[in-house]
Amino acid sequence: MLNNAMQSMINTFVGRKDERQKWAELLTDQNTDGKSIVVVGKYGMGKTRLLDQMVADAEENHSLQCVSLRYSVAINESPSMVMKMMLEDAFQAARYEAGSLNYEGKRFRQWNLLYQKFGLFSNKKEPDYKFFHALRYDHRKNIFEQFILRLRLLANILPDNGRILIVIDPEQDTPSVRVELWSQIVRELPSKLFFLFAQRFRDTLTVNEEFCSLKNVYFLPPLNSPDSLQGLADLKDSETLQLIETYQSSLKDKVSNHQELIDLFHSYRNHPYAVHAALDLLLCKKVEQLNQLPREPMPQYIAPLQWKQIVEHSLGPDVALLFEAYTVLEVPSLDEMVCWVADISQNSLKTILADPFLRSLIRDEPDGRIIYHHHLSAYIRSLLYTSDNSLTLEAKRLHQRAMIGYGELMRRTLKPDTLATVRLPEHSLAVGGAELFAETLGRCADAFLTLGFFQTFGAMIERALSLVQYQSVEESELFFQFGRLRYQQGNLEAAIQYYEQSLQIARLIIEPERIAEALFALGKISYELQHDAEAERNLREAIVYYESGPDQAGLVETLLCLANVLWRQEKKQESQTAFDEAIKSVSKIKNYRQRVRSEAAVLTARGRILDELGDTSQAAELYYNAIDLTQNIYDREAEAEIHSQLSSLFERSGDLKTAEENLSKAMEIHRDMTLVEHWAEDCFRLAQLAQKQGNTKLVQERLQQARQLFRQLGNSLKIAEIDAETKEV
Repeated sequence: MLNNAMQSMINTFVGRKDERQKWAELLTDQNTDGKSIVVVGKYGMGKTRLLDQMVADAEENHSLQCVSLRYSVAINESPSMVMKMMLEDAFQAARYEAGSLNYEGKRFRQWNLLYQKFGLFSNKKEPDYKFFHALRYDHRKNIFEQFILRLRLLANILPDNGRILIVIDPEQDTPSVRVELWSQIVRELPSKLFFLFAQRFRDTLTVNEEFCSLKNVYFLPPLNSPDSLQGLADLKDSETLQLIETYQSSLKDKVSNHQELIDLFHSYRNHPYAVHAALDLLLCKKVEQLNQLPREPMPQYIAPLQWKQIVEHSLGPDVALLFEAYTVLEVPSLDEMVCWVADISQNSLKTILADPFLRSLIRDEPDGRIIYHHHLSAYIRSLLYTSDNSLTLEAKRLHQRAMIGYGELMRRTLKPDTLATVRLPEHSLAVGGAELFAETLGRCADAFLTLGFFQTFGAMIERALSLVQYQSVEESELFFQFGRLRYQQGNLEAAIQYYEQSLQIARLIIEPERIAEALFALGKISYELQHDAEAERNLREAIVYYESGPDQAGLVETLLCLANVLWRQEKKQESQTAFDEAIKSVSKIKNYRQRVRSEAAVLTARGRILDELGDTSQAAELYYNAIDLTQNIYDREAEAEIHSQLSSLFERSGDLKTAEENLSKAMEIHRDMTLVEHWAEDCFRLAQLAQKQGNTKLVQERLQQARQLFRQLGNSLKIAEIDAETKEV
């Protein structure tokens, strides 16, 4: 167990009287505008400590009701990514509070506390669906517009003395990607909301003229201070003396009077990190006498002493492994991940965190733990590099374990894991350089696009393009992924340009697989634009290249697309031939999941054609066969789609009971996967099926459920349609 008294002493905060006083004034100011406060200082000057204390001061103000939300910004996270995470966390927490989500995630726990503080869901007979809709993130809409609307919504529901403090604390230098978004947000920040940023003296927000000129932005200390946050206040300051007295009483066997600690402070130029690190070493009895501490003025000299205590700790080598793992991971990490990378047990981690000294070197964030402070992690990182600036074998081993851990995390979740998606490419770059970086970005492309991390994905692609060889396989692959990104964003013109660039390089270096992929992508766009002749030409050429390469799954997908193009042109015999070729190609796919998925896609596509031709019996048989295949690989979303198609088929043929059975199965899957849009549509269709069968009671139940779900989605047109259906029942 932690010694709570000792831990409390270690966390004692003193000084920063002027900054805290200014903060108190801003917090209670009756001005209607929201405010942004930027704490500026060099590494180790106590920005995070001050932010934490500012939050604590606000929460201890009994005249106010304050709740804080904290987001530590990882490397390469753009403002839009941070905003998206906030929107998703707010919605998931609201679902939990309303009873529609069983799992309470750690990352959005702080939002749960906000809702509970202001009683947004307590003592209500049913969830506030209008509130739900306002919180829901829609990747198709502008992130800024959605985010500012959520902030206004929160401001409107707060009492007059309510305050929401949103802390943005980057782990390293703030990325410059779309920094103007913060300016837009802060400019329109509603009352009772405060954004608190930590910045180095030359970080993005401190040098961005637009941001600095905003009237509701305040710098602590003022931005015209030469070095921003200075060392601890003058030693005659009563609060600083209080700190000395607090420590002296616990260190009486090592410190005889104030002057010894004063001399120590002077030797470190009152640098906050160095002072606190030295006192923690003394307090936790890792250093027996003051004269054993380094006396050099630079705070970096303390980090080697901290590391020495870590390496030589009585708990053994697991301690050093843990801190190396935190250093390699770089961002706040869950216990499971850091234990995997360090290759230590959860019990070992628990024992390490019970040591007051070691615990003081690790800080908690809403989304995990990280080393505290930068000087210590920077020193450990320096030990993980050789003299020629390459990674040591130990560092590569840790990065490889991180790759494996994040890769497994992505494979085992239905929805891509946010942190794994962003971090996996970074670790691949450390392990395998530019080529592996580009390859991993390709493997993570689906996850980036599914999560809507468009700007981050684009920035990573640009970074990779600057590293890979000119006119190489990797460059062709990266242009292809840029095409996918633009296609997902709905910019078909830009997508075509990138696909053509990828194709041009692939043709130049004679890479059949890359050529095939680019041609297929161009063919799909032509098909969507109903340029059937161009689509057919591209797809047929893609097939030729696919046939000479190993990607049989790509060949099957291309053949199916070609069959659809030919069918639309009423070239039915040629379309059937394409289907037949797709079936033959399925058996050549070596990867089991890809083979089964492709076979199910072929059966489903043929089933649709037969259904259209009126052969419902044969179509249904193909659909059921496809369902069997999707169940074998647990492809639940595909299974639900086929059940929906079967329901429509049986409804048209008059078998309403079987139609209802299939639609119910689709609904169960959509509900389990929290695909609310599909779930709502399923309920509405089930009500219509029940009405056709004369089951009035079931109609009312299904319509009520559909109404609630569409309220959650804010779909007023569907709600009106349901209301009309209800009147007719």
